[in-house]
Amino acid sequence: MISAWRRASFVWGKTDCIMATCNYILERTGVDPARPWRGLYDSEASATALYTPYGGVLALFRHGMGLAGFQETDAPQDGSPVVCDVMGKEVAGVFIGGKVAFMAPRGCMEVRAKVLGAWVI
Repeated sequence: MISAWRRASFVWGKTDCIMATCNYILERTGVDPARPWRGLYDSEASATALYTPYGGVLALFRHGMGLAGFQETDAPQDGSPVVCDVMGKEVAGVFIGGKVAFMAPRGCMEVRAKVLGAWVI
């Protein structure tokens, strides 16, 4: 997954942090937590308009992951989808080796960040 993200370009609604993480979950499990919103946004403004009514990226993820049947956990493991705080922004990604990998406008990033929510897949 990380090597694919390193080769990928950031595209709103396709490979932004939310969709890249949901694509990873879909590939691993066959279940799409983004099904309710897949194809509904294609810019930062439309992404913000999508998650703001839920209360942010974390709340959107809780909604989608709950509908998809995934359980939240307090103990993320390598490969767990997460939402974390990166410089005051909620960012979706994958927990790997104590860091979070996520797609950003400048490509795949791997940082240590406070995990706000994590799920078992």
